[in-house]
Amino acid sequence: MALVSDIHANIEALTAVMEDIDSLGCEKIFCLGDLVDYGPNPCEVLDIAMERFDLTILGNHEEALMLVAEDFNERAMRSVEWTREQLNSPDLDKTKRHKYWNYLDSLAKKREHRQGDLLFVHGSPRKPTHEYVFPKDSLDQAKIRSMFAKFDRFCFCGHSHIPGIYSETGKYGHPKNLNNGELDLRRFRKLLVNIGSVGQPRDHDTRACYVVIDGSKLMFRRVEYDYHATANKLREIKQLPTMLADRLLLGK
Repeated sequence: MALVSDIHANIEALTAVMEDIDSLGCEKIFCLGDLVDYGPNPCEVLDIAMERFDLTILGNHEEALMLVAEDFNERAMRSVEWTREQLNSPDLDKTKRHKYWNYLDSLAKKREHRQGDLLFVHGSPRKPTHEYVFPKDSLDQAKIRSMFAKFDRFCFCGHSHIPGIYSETGKYGHPKNLNNGELDLRRFRKLLVNIGSVGQPRDHDTRACYVVIDGSKLMFRRVEYDYHATANKLREIKQLPTMLADRLLLGK
């Protein structure tokens, strides 16, 4: 099983990740939200999601597109508005527009997904759509206890764009400290795993990030992609803030 999150309309990153997923022979692909917004290719990303993903959970950016942009700043709002324009473009076939919006609307009921002793969310186990989990939260024992009380064994999330592994004792580990990015899940009673971001990584690594689960083995995958191409497209879109392009070059 492959787990992806926070693609953010970055078709270059998603294409590279899909090629990596296919090379590994993953049978299922789950997406933990934020397919769109921030990036230049929302329609192309939605096309792949609708065709290839077995499950997609609602992200706060899908919610913002359909309902209200909760706590979004002015720059983020500009991106939401531009993305809406693309999905409503008269250049798109009417059937295509309806297909995109119907798909996004279907996600409203998918704020979390439980499969056996696994929980999949966008944000956190406490607040599946909006709450962030950052490395500094490992020091907040009250938050850690509250989050770990919400799931049985393993919880997987995105949203912060920073990959990491959190234990119920308050320890945090970055994937770079793992042996080849791999972890034996049998060694742990409970874990919270942030799978990172495909389309806008923020851990000072420009490579797309996602996770593969193969039996009891968890693998963080980092994939090179042409982020300069994505950044150049973003700079050509005058409605979008230049920082969306700049941060791809820095991985932050």
